[in-house]
Amino acid sequence: AAQSASATGASATAATTGSVSGGTVAVAQFNNAAGILVGATVRVNTAVSSTAQVTGTVLPSGNGRTVDSNTSLVGSISTAGVTFTAPAPALVANRSCSGGNCPNSPSNQEATTSGSIVGTSAVPLASLAAYAGTGSVGFTRAATGTTRVTNGSGALTGTANGLYTFGSATPANNIYSITYDYLNFAKPSFNGSASVTGLALDFGTLVQNSGPVTLNFVLFNIGNINSAGLSLTSIGRSTNNVNFSSNIGTFTNGLDGGASASYSMTFDPVALGMASDVFTFMLTDYAPGGIGNRNYTLTATTTADVIESMGPIPEPGTWLTMILGFGFIGVAQRLRTRNAVSV
Repeated sequence: AAQSASATGASATAATTGSVSGGTVAVAQFNNAAGILVGATVRVNTAVSSTAQVTGTVLPSGNGRTVDSNTSLVGSISTAGVTFTAPAPALVANRSCSGGNCPNSPSNQEATTSGSIVGTSAVPLASLAAYAGTGSVGFTRAATGTTRVTNGSGALTGTANGLYTFGSATPANNIYSITYDYLNFAKPSFNGSASVTGLALDFGTLVQNSGPVTLNFVLFNIGNINSAGLSLTSIGRSTNNVNFSSNIGTFTNGLDGGASASYSMTFDPVALGMASDVFTFMLTDYAPGGIGNRNYTLTATTTADVIESMGPIPEPGTWLTMILGFGFIGVAQRLRTRNAVSV
């Protein structure tokens, strides 16, 4: 990053104040295919230096044939939501030339002051989205401050260059890093050991008005403690058959990784015939402030067959009385027929 200030005339002064770019450093973003980004920590450890250069033209002889350069610069390294600045106070460098030495090239007349920018910062959640994707995060480097030139009474022109340098030949002093914190995706299932996204609940054949029947089912998040929780955002139904009901309802973070919850489905055999419904459970990862949550769908298909009642079934004693009664009637009928023949 560089600033320049030029002055013309004896005892003239000029200054340049502002910010100039020092280029960028790219670090890979967190790939959302790996999980849900829930946090990021940025670290910087970079050597910096401020350099004052000076050049000018002066009278062939006499007093005051000087040009003074002064730089007061602060470096900054910024990425989304995070900025590091250093040093404080600014790096100040001064360089002067006099007489016949002033027309020499600036690189022969420079003074350097060194420092470093060192910092570690968590990324605010509001900026976290900039760190997720398949591209890169840019560390933008810049310098802010003032470069000033002052001509002596015997000087005709003067130029001051203020240079701010990032980095050094030592790798440990050139660190731009991001540590990503993430959760594994949740794994909703109707089975505790494998991914099962569909469930069949068959209530079988039931007699009309014989009373409600209940079947139980379990919802699992077969991840682990490093997995996101689950939220049930909505429940859809294909037929809205009022004879089917369930005690499951929407919830937020109701199922941590590795946990399960039991629910029931009830059917009341009121209407004759086949009955069915499909319950669609819409779920999503629960990771507060996380980036890259996924949505999931589980379905539970319910079926039942309702038939008419055949009337009350006689008790065993009633069956015996009926059989004996039919037998006596048969014997009496045969005796009546025999007597009629003998007459």
